[in-house]
Amino acid sequence: MRLLVLVATLAVAASASAQTQQELFPGQSGSTLLASIRSAYRPSSVSGTNDNLYANVDRTTVGGQSGVVCVYTGLFVPFDNNPSSDPSQDIGNGFSQNGVGLNQEHTWPQSLLDSQGRRDLHNLFPTQVGVNSARGNDRFAEIPDAQATRWYRGTPPYNQTSVPTANIDEYSEIRAGISFEPREDHKGNVARALFYMAAVYSVSTNSDFPFDATDQRTLYEWHYADPITADDQSRSSRVAQYQQGKDNPFVLDSTLIRRAFFPEIQPTAGEETRLGAPVLALAGANPFTAEARLTLSLTSATDVRADAFDPLGRHVAVLWNGPATAGTTMLRLDGAGLAAGTYLVRVEVGGAVLTRVVAR
Repeated sequence: MRLLVLVATLAVAASASAQTQQELFPGQSGSTLLASIRSAYRPSSVSGTNDNLYANVDRTTVGGQSGVVCVYTGLFVPFDNNPSSDPSQDIGNGFSQNGVGLNQEHTWPQSLLDSQGRRDLHNLFPTQVGVNSARGNDRFAEIPDAQATRWYRGTPPYNQTSVPTANIDEYSEIRAGISFEPREDHKGNVARALFYMAAVYSVSTNSDFPFDATDQRTLYEWHYADPITADDQSRSSRVAQYQQGKDNPFVLDSTLIRRAFFPEIQPTAGEETRLGAPVLALAGANPFTAEARLTLSLTSATDVRADAFDPLGRHVAVLWNGPATAGTTMLRLDGAGLAAGTYLVRVEVGGAVLTRVVAR
């Protein structure tokens, strides 16, 4: 599946653009930095429960109802307070009836963690029971579309064996027994959760989940393709209240993954991308009124295609289509005629796909 962050059908906060970062442990890298991260950010105890995850950490409101969204399929499951107001029971109710109940996914497989690691909420996310089970302990990876054995999105029948013909980036996909690729808007969260677990715990691996150099490089790409948002930072803070005030540091400082796990890679402009790769950044107010402005920074001349899409994935504008020179190119989305809401700017350049969310 291509690297593309699609706007969810729920309202996305206007602050969903890349956020200003703290600089943690300046000047440190490699094993020295990893030791500092573990010393400062590993909690000595965690107190969060499943109910805390659903009712407080990942609770959201859609159509006036409170509930939880599956991070792999985008399915919203409301709290129905039936037979009681137990959050875990509420969102799990549907499973016995129609297969759409949610439970908690351990991003780093729980069988490879100690008792505290299994309960660390930075590693846990709500997922549909069937998708969680299908993923099992499989490693995370990019899966060529033709090699995916099943695709997951929405409500039952929430999976299919054929390549989706629409909204493909809203699907998670699996190569049975080999690897799992989450939907595009969760890839950065997966990456930052796994690097957190690797840094703060003495984690185990196995042949199904090796977390080797190939895995780490893919996750590093996902971290930059799906940048940290204000929502990510807010979630980390909500988790921290159950973990002695300790955030996921990889959500606070986007440079940490590079500095701790890839110290040989030199920093690039804004720490928003890999060495030598293009950088797409907001250049104007967000939310915007008259127009949204973004800058595309290139190290060499190349062809660029930039488009904007509404929250339903419908194409609304072409921002650029043709050659662009080395340096900075300004991209503009005219607000005239656009309804209030969130829009995705998608840029294809040199074989890469860059995205930013803007709001009007």
